[in-house]
Amino acid sequence: MEILPAIDLRDGNCVRLTQGDYERETIFDSDPAAVAKRWVAQGARRIHVVDLDGARDGVRGNAAAIEAIIDAIDIPVQLGGGVRDAAEAHRLIDMGVDRVIIGTAAIEAPDEVQAAVDELGAECVIVGIDAKDGMVQTRGWLEQSDVTAIELAERMVERGVRRFIYTDTSRDGTLTHPNFDAVAELSENVRYPVIVAGGIASIDDLVGLAKLGVEGAISGMAIYSGALDLKRAIETIDEMTVAGG
Repeated sequence: MEILPAIDLRDGNCVRLTQGDYERETIFDSDPAAVAKRWVAQGARRIHVVDLDGARDGVRGNAAAIEAIIDAIDIPVQLGGGVRDAAEAHRLIDMGVDRVIIGTAAIEAPDEVQAAVDELGAECVIVGIDAKDGMVQTRGWLEQSDVTAIELAERMVERGVRRFIYTDTSRDGTLTHPNFDAVAELSENVRYPVIVAGGIASIDDLVGLAKLGVEGAISGMAIYSGALDLKRAIETIDEMTVAGG
């Protein structure tokens, strides 16, 4: 299982939001590229970046910071937030992003998701499923849909999507542990790679997710607050993988 440090961008800063609330923001660093280099030094093999301004407004809000991160490190960067059509997905891949994450458009413009998969290939496109109480949220988690997480995943598989990020938005930034039951249910129904975010607080949480067979785990608040040592976490999961656990 891969552990991905999260870099959430707002107004060019590296921040964290509690439960996605834009009014509950903590600024951790004004130099996101330096943060990315720090996580690489601790063993990260991929960085997860979210343009929070893009997620809320639907337009690219942190292009300079994104480019600086890509230029500063030599590991892949996946990015979400404001990717509402295939053209924007294409622009980000051309910029140097390795994989784009599409959330809102999966509900509002599924044809654009399929177009992105057709043009860029399934390896370059991830659908982000952000859910609260099992129901998908969109537009930076500000709007609630009437679609369940599993329903959305099944629809997207029909569109050619082969990788998902599942976030329990009620747990994101809270260090209250992942929603293991929801993760297990999604994994059993989708049977394609799932990356999990939201609530991760400890190495035990990561071990639990690895045992569920998920492909990756995204950590934000835990590593920024010091609750989780990224280097030790990566080493622990690597050892578990070698041991066949």
